[in-house]
Amino acid sequence: MGTYILTSMFPKGFNDEISELFRQRIIKRKRFAFVASEFEKVPEKTDYYFGFFLKMFEEKNIHFEDAYVVDGRMTAKEAQDAVAKADAVWLSGGDTPTQFNYLREYGLCNVIKSHDGVIIGMSAGSINLACTAICTVSCGHDRQEIYSALGCVDISVEPHFVRSAVSDEVTELSDKYVIYGLCDDSVIVCTDGKTEFFGEIYRLSRGNIERVQ
Repeated sequence: MGTYILTSMFPKGFNDEISELFRQRIIKRKRFAFVASEFEKVPEKTDYYFGFFLKMFEEKNIHFEDAYVVDGRMTAKEAQDAVAKADAVWLSGGDTPTQFNYLREYGLCNVIKSHDGVIIGMSAGSINLACTAICTVSCGHDRQEIYSALGCVDISVEPHFVRSAVSDEVTELSDKYVIYGLCDDSVIVCTDGKTEFFGEIYRLSRGNIERVQ
């Protein structure tokens, strides 16, 4: 079983707590795979964000011997091998259903689920790590979509959560689903059946909102 790290965004880079968490969890740093959300369009945008987030690690003296993008510039087999051999896999942000469709098309779902390294989800990537992906309009999706996703963790998240601006949509969804509001600069770590919370995170259930960290 791998270590799954769910994140929202880091507007000012990794803070000291998050940096230390990554140092402790990412022990092997030979290969870093950045899995795009859009595989076949705007590769220059993917490359920009690849460099953007890789620099965040480097600024905190977390270095990888080799780092690369996984997208449509690879064949399905190449993408599977690239993810399988990585010590750390970053599932990028973007359009959540689009990313999941590409993960299925390129045969990456089982590769990610069976990976025993560190899998880091950013926004859309965090949503897709769940058993149930909940894509809300309030989180920037074109329409509300709920589907069975990767199934790596049993936590459904709403990234970029702001406690003072909880939408009626999310409140209503919490009647049926337990949703964790993941604020920027916050992290949920799931490994070996244990869940840890870092930063500002809320649990929404049946209309109730409770801060868990």
